[in-house]
Amino acid sequence: MSRARLAATARRLGRLGGALLFVGGSVSGAAATPPAVGVQSLREAETAYAGGDFSQALEAYRRALATGWTSASLYYDLGCAAEKTGQTGWAIGYFEEARRRAPHDPDIRHNLSVVLAQARERALPESASPLLDRVAGLLDAYAPSDAVTVLGIALWISALVLIGSWVLGEPWRSMARRARPWAGALVLTAAALLFVKAYQVHSAPSGVIVEGQVGVRAGPGDSETVQFALHSGTFVRVGRQAGGWIEVALTPETRGWVPREAVLGLSPARWFP
Repeated sequence: MSRARLAATARRLGRLGGALLFVGGSVSGAAATPPAVGVQSLREAETAYAGGDFSQALEAYRRALATGWTSASLYYDLGCAAEKTGQTGWAIGYFEEARRRAPHDPDIRHNLSVVLAQARERALPESASPLLDRVAGLLDAYAPSDAVTVLGIALWISALVLIGSWVLGEPWRSMARRARPWAGALVLTAAALLFVKAYQVHSAPSGVIVEGQVGVRAGPGDSETVQFALHSGTFVRVGRQAGGWIEVALTPETRGWVPREAVLGLSPARWFP
């Protein structure tokens, strides 16, 4: 399927407004062309969605995903279909996957905020540094690769200023020397932004609860004591696995085990496109 076709699909799906869909902008971040079986599944999904059969559309989109092909557009479409079928946890997970691939896209960010508001309960892992969390939140609309690019540009500017202060003639040499402290400050600022972005990526949740409500047990097994419950849409950190069970954590102290199918694992943010 061409990139233009994917963009057209995104425009048709649009944004989620409460429980309704209304026309929005296109979704960026389309990847390479999917395999033939994926193209067929996407066509079936589009037809089903246009006809109001959202369950069938969701299954067809999942078949496309199962081919190994991924893109922000595909996860966006999955999120729209999941929301339409009332699967809020899945919708949150899919939109979050889309956001990590295309953090600049306003439609993805809008729809994610809508389904998060619909979730009965959600939680992020507790951080040891609320200040860093606040600063990192300001960078949420930017990909890790953006921070790398900014640092690269700052280093190039600093290198040009440094070289200019050595090899240029007057009065350019004096101007370059006066600019060296500013160039150094620019590099330090870019490095600080990269550090904050790295912290944000490291502390980001690695899974989301997709079942309506799941009991978190003390160990991997039905015979273990239920310690507390998590609702659909709760972000968690994913840990060890044992059989059909997986360890999840809200904080270092608040953790336990849930069935593997109750959690959708999230891909880490990409440092490079």
